[in-house]
Amino acid sequence: MSLTRNQQHYIIMTVIYNELTDFNFAKNEVSRNALELASELCECEVDKLPDFIKDSINVSLLHYGEIVNKVSTFLVDWKWDRLPLLTQAIIIMSYTHFYYIEKVDKVIVIDVAVELAKKYIEEKQAKFINALLEKVLQWLM
Repeated sequence: MSLTRNQQHYIIMTVIYNELTDFNFAKNEVSRNALELASELCECEVDKLPDFIKDSINVSLLHYGEIVNKVSTFLVDWKWDRLPLLTQAIIIMSYTHFYYIEKVDKVIVIDVAVELAKKYIEEKQAKFINALLEKVLQWLM
């Protein structure tokens, strides 16, 4: 089964969200089920997962604390742990994609994040994610 990049982003977001709900990222642990969940969502064996998915999940975990610290410096009147978990997952995925996985235009990364947010969370959070990533990804360039 061949997955589009948008489908891969959905899978990554879902796995990160799952890890956040189980508090595994905060403990710097990957649940044994992270890649298994990704493989179920892909409908493929773990060893057949696209590298983009595996790398994004592993790198997100490896750099979780660093990502939270850097993003938190841009949060005005907000604290990271008060953000909805799905918002956190989208931000982590976007940061990881832009900064660690591939050098792509920040507009593309932000567009993907906003589209996911519009589809799975409220419009207000999509605008928040857009504004936050605009600042965070600009800073990284």
